[in-house]
Amino acid sequence: MTTTCQAEACDRTVYARGLCGRHYTQHRRHGAVQPDVGPRPCATADCDRQAVTRGWCHGHYLRWSRTGDDKPDVPLARPVRDDCSVPGCARLTHSQGMCRTHVERVRQHQDAAPDQPVRPIGSGGSLSHGYRKVVVPVDLLHLTRGERNVLEHRLVMAQVLGRALRRHEVVHHRNGDRLDNRQSNLELWSVDQPKGQRVQDKVAFAWRSCGCTPPRPRSAWM
Repeated sequence: MTTTCQAEACDRTVYARGLCGRHYTQHRRHGAVQPDVGPRPCATADCDRQAVTRGWCHGHYLRWSRTGDDKPDVPLARPVRDDCSVPGCARLTHSQGMCRTHVERVRQHQDAAPDQPVRPIGSGGSLSHGYRKVVVPVDLLHLTRGERNVLEHRLVMAQVLGRALRRHEVVHHRNGDRLDNRQSNLELWSVDQPKGQRVQDKVAFAWRSCGCTPPRPRSAWM
């Protein structure tokens, strides 16, 4: 049984009917897999940005949609920045001049943590409300009740338990970072328990972020 998409030159994991998620959606909408089209330049003269909507870059499309004229002689106000502004990060900009992961870190911890590596999203992976969603390998489908796209932290916990999670069970990130899906950062909770992070867990995470060793719990001093 093949686990690779049957579309030409596609190495993504199969989602349904022998196709990955993107090509399966194309087949449902158009009746056939659509040929890949490479990036195209903006239709506005002397614009070096890539086209995203109706042949224009986002800036010129907004001008046309609001005024009916893309105004090629008027420079766009915002400079183009394709790469994340965090030093050493080559991921594409999502917002605020940073990639999605670093924006989420700043939102949650007020620090982009440039020294912490960004775990790449694998083939077929995506982000959903700040959580990483991944394609489930065929040999692990019994842990997700047959679901092919699941949140990674729930899949990790299911692998730890050796069974599928029950609907009333939730997986808690101890340090509050939704993208930190290491086994040591995950706990199995019940929906009856409150949301949030323990104070001692957040303090320990803050100490480690500074490169320091967390102090021993007070109970260890007695």
